[in-house]
Amino acid sequence: MIDHNTQIKVLLYGNPYQFACDTLNVSDMRNHSYADVFTVTEADVFAYTEKYGLPDSPSIDRLTDGFYYYEEQGTWHTFFRERGITFDAQQFSDTQTAKTYIVSMLLKLTMTGLY
Repeated sequence: MIDHNTQIKVLLYGNPYQFACDTLNVSDMRNHSYADVFTVTEADVFAYTEKYGLPDSPSIDRLTDGFYYYEEQGTWHTFFRERGITFDAQQFSDTQTAKTYIVSMLLKLTMTGLY
């Protein structure tokens, strides 16, 4: 069993696909489940980010596609950018709500289908 902190670091900072393939000793995940590798819950990941902080969002100055988030004067801002177009922009005045949303989106973006 892989410890929870390692699993969470892979989900937030690493390559879950490659990690799962390596862990299961397979070349692809078509016939395997990510649940065979990742046993942490969304609550576990959120608790980890409460203790160690959220991963850094990509620099907003770049025109790179992705999910962005930042806090400015007590308000959290989140949005997606694709091909230079910003969409699904949201603002949160409550830090807990913002962080819950951010962690949820980061986990969904792993494409593991776990959350």
